[in-house]
Amino acid sequence: MGIETLLVSLVIGGLLGYHSPFNRTQETGDGIIFTGLGILLISIGAQLGGDDQILQDFNTIGGSALVLCLGSIIGSVMCVYLINTITSIVDPLSALSDENTITRQDSPSELGTDGFDWKITILIFISLVVGLGLSTIGLPEHLVRSVVSLSDYALLALLFGVGVTVGSDTKAVSHIVHIGWGVLLIPLAVAVGSILGGVLLGMVINMPVTHAAAVAAGFGWYSYAGVVVFDLGGMELGAIAFLANLFREIVTFLVLPVISKYFGGATSIAPGGATTMDVTLPLIQRVSGEKFVIPALINGLVLTVAATVLIPTILKI
Repeated sequence: MGIETLLVSLVIGGLLGYHSPFNRTQETGDGIIFTGLGILLISIGAQLGGDDQILQDFNTIGGSALVLCLGSIIGSVMCVYLINTITSIVDPLSALSDENTITRQDSPSELGTDGFDWKITILIFISLVVGLGLSTIGLPEHLVRSVVSLSDYALLALLFGVGVTVGSDTKAVSHIVHIGWGVLLIPLAVAVGSILGGVLLGMVINMPVTHAAAVAAGFGWYSYAGVVVFDLGGMELGAIAFLANLFREIVTFLVLPVISKYFGGATSIAPGGATTMDVTLPLIQRVSGEKFVIPALINGLVLTVAATVLIPTILKI
């Protein structure tokens, strides 16, 4: 499937979400996302279960994923810290009053009281298990192929749902205008740092530059990165992309308090990547303060859209 088709699905969803007159547009987008994601993960599970080589190389795949995860985090932290030092992004953020800060109540995932996304975790686990089961219980091969063939349509649905969800968040633009467009330097620095860090450490483990860059361009959005890289780059690279971005989310919870303490609140947005719009947002609010909630939300929104464009584009190079 061409990147043009993927982008058209994303743009159409975004336009419909932005102009939708309904109050529950984001919930509708979330439902589309979860349905498409579930089908895609079942397809991935079915293909993984039928490939003995992937299962045998799981330890090597996990090691590569961890290296790329660390490279992405380190690179993004360094870039945001450097940009903040040069441009003083934090200055306009300091002027924000409490009434100008928000918390994300209608995020694409439902978070538990501990800030962990249990809903998406359960969905991923069940879908992968179902897919693995389909390939191992002896179903006719043509039935398994039929399930796999649904992946292209499910991917389009996933991107359409993302577009609806992001497009319906009309407050994001007004927040950017209020704070100043300089706040967009944060996601730009996170994106550049993540990809550069991933590529540099990817070279250490002899991974092709485009492969490492595509994995790092997931920005922690492991469900999307794993699915798209799996579809465009093959099973092994898809597994690495899924794990590397999953590790990024987990590591973020561990290092974010330290980064906030020693590098500042603006830099604390960097490790979470795209997850700062939902999963890691509560922790940023807790350790860095209310004034960094809006920049974190904007960062997550921008990187979510960027990931949908960058991953397939890089893999087409």
